[in-house]
Amino acid sequence: MNNFWIIFKKELMDVFRDKKTLVFTILLPIIMYPAMFKIIDFTMKDTTKSIEKNITIAYKGSESSSVYTMLKNLNNITIDNTGNASEKLKKGKISLIIEAPEDFDFKVSNKTEATVKIIYDKDSSKSSLASSLIKDTLDNYNKSIVYKRLSEEGINTDILTPFQVKEETLDNQNDNALAFGILSVLPTILIIFMISPTIGIAADLVAGEKERNTFEALLSTSVKRMSIFWGKLMAISSVALITLIVTLASMIASMLYIFSSEGKLSIPIGAFMIIGIVSLFVLIALSSIEISISMFARSMKEANTYLGGFIIPVMILTYIPFMMDSKNIGFLFFNIPIVNAVVVMKEAIAGVFNPTHITVVLLWHIVYVIASVFLAKFMFSKEEVVFRS
Repeated sequence: MNNFWIIFKKELMDVFRDKKTLVFTILLPIIMYPAMFKIIDFTMKDTTKSIEKNITIAYKGSESSSVYTMLKNLNNITIDNTGNASEKLKKGKISLIIEAPEDFDFKVSNKTEATVKIIYDKDSSKSSLASSLIKDTLDNYNKSIVYKRLSEEGINTDILTPFQVKEETLDNQNDNALAFGILSVLPTILIIFMISPTIGIAADLVAGEKERNTFEALLSTSVKRMSIFWGKLMAISSVALITLIVTLASMIASMLYIFSSEGKLSIPIGAFMIIGIVSLFVLIALSSIEISISMFARSMKEANTYLGGFIIPVMILTYIPFMMDSKNIGFLFFNIPIVNAVVVMKEAIAGVFNPTHITVVLLWHIVYVIASVFLAKFMFSKEEVVFRS
């Protein structure tokens, strides 16, 4: 046990002696997340404000029609009729194209159907927002015409609204859609940032020492091979754990500071427990596999190549649940490595604590940890792997 602690402290000191490790594990998350969320928040607000302040549109139709007059009289509408409307819409110079038939007023006065087209660019968030606002405006104008017709016939306009629809969310739910959207991708971000700093460390702790010819010297000491293994594994896992804690704390603190003023923002206490426990299993399993890969490699360059290839499928698996509804995830996904960690954390953040899902995921992760640790121990015990050249 004393030898384990000696190896563990030695490896951890070597890791944090490198200033790059401190930057990527501690300083980067602290700086990055507040800046990232502030930029996202500012961008969304700026887009919405610019739309509310002014919408530039092109109008196709009779300028004497009531639609044109209604749009022209709106304070936040600028009509650009200088031509090339489609090209301007593609380039973002205008937000919308409104097309109204030349005989719009004639059709309306004769109570026949007239169609007004709203042409927008679905690839532009500004154009999409403008489309929603203009559609609401035209819908209101549509209703005013209907109300006028009913009044002329002496019919009470209240018959058009037999009942009111009022939408409310459940108690203690997040009102801030943007913040909740970011929360839903939190598990993916956590796993990626937790494991990313350990790739270079894993390559250096084993393959790097083999390349520097210090690993054989370490094995020739009185320290047991398993003490060396556990010391190195716990050192890598500790770095991943520190990154996890700093990343999670930085993200939550940033979101509470930036988004909470715009609506309720809350995460169930139980969610932190689920995130912590599952992340711990993930980091131990992935760190063990990284140790195994680094042990198999003959050099730092080879180890980094293998580890780079290993992390790509891990990242892909974390993105699979990206667009899933947290409350309607199929049982299959709770049985897929990495994916199951992400989906159970997504559920917890959404306030869903399904005992079956949690139990299945934890059992799977116990299996992953045992299998990956045994693989790493096996690699450490094989002379042809340790002294591979």
